[in-house]
Amino acid sequence: MKVLAFTALAILAVFPLVAAHFTVDNNIRPIGQYSTWISAYNAAADGDTIYLYPSPYDYGPGWNEGGLGKRLTVIGGGFNPDNPSLPTSRINLYVNQASGVGSVFSGLHLYGAVTNSYQAKYVNCRFDSFITLQASNSELINCLCNSAVYVGTGGTTTTNGFLIQGCTLQYFIQPASRTDATCSNCVFIGNVTHIDTGGNNNLSCYFTNCLFVNSGEGNQTLHGGYGGPVDLHFVNCIMEIIAINASYYDFQYCIFEGSSANINGTGNQQNVDLSTVMVDVNGGDYHLVAGSPASGTGFNGEDIGIYGGNTPFNDLWYLTSLPSITEFTCPPVVDEDGNLNVHIEAQSGN
Repeated sequence: MKVLAFTALAILAVFPLVAAHFTVDNNIRPIGQYSTWISAYNAAADGDTIYLYPSPYDYGPGWNEGGLGKRLTVIGGGFNPDNPSLPTSRINLYVNQASGVGSVFSGLHLYGAVTNSYQAKYVNCRFDSFITLQASNSELINCLCNSAVYVGTGGTTTTNGFLIQGCTLQYFIQPASRTDATCSNCVFIGNVTHIDTGGNNNLSCYFTNCLFVNSGEGNQTLHGGYGGPVDLHFVNCIMEIIAINASYYDFQYCIFEGSSANINGTGNQQNVDLSTVMVDVNGGDYHLVAGSPASGTGFNGEDIGIYGGNTPFNDLWYLTSLPSITEFTCPPVVDEDGNLNVHIEAQSGN
């Protein structure tokens, strides 16, 4: 018996246990293994994955929604901006314990404020309130941010390695003091100030292949909250904004709708009609037109704008690998043969 026990332990050491997967659905007739988030969370262990089916009901109320103390992957159904009435996977999740470091959240609809004290990654998520990333190496990938994004902790703490990539930002990014961050292939739209350093200083941020859009809400400002010194670098970006105070800026291979005496750097193009650059900048179609001055004129011959560089903007950022219903119609009556002609279409991506 001792030999058998030793053999079993040796096998487990060579072949570790496979991570478990749990499904949750809190709809009227749930199809998941669990009907509540907390029941699936309690059953899960580090490295496990929890799938949250789209639902008209929130998964969060009734429990301290998001304070993860386990390293988990949580996947929802994503969000379809072409059909905003479709159910989403609504919950607030954040990492507030060291044991949850490395958690990944994908395809979720986060409706409340989210503050991460430890490193986490968000992919294809929608944020209705602000998100704060306090720990180094945290990531926002292909997300829709309808409020502010705060990065770093400030004070005497140095934080770095933040990555914001392929996101649509309706408000602004605010990096804290002593914070290094990279923002690539993102669209900034919807507020009069796109980057707010809030009087913070000794920070360094790189913006590559980003688009800064004037949404018609007033005079757009690239940077506000001056406290200095700050180090802001822009490479392969397109600016449809008006006010640029470039005291601490570095521009390389950027396109400007207007002009400014403060623009410095190499390869920049000023006073460019953006209708000759993109299909419809005010209508939200940011693909480059044929013969665009942004085609192949960026750093290392890359395209300027969100579709250039090593990580082109993903038009299907809102879909995940978990199938989501994209169309559902149900007539109020049956036909003459007694049939109910329900039409359902589902889609998954990424």
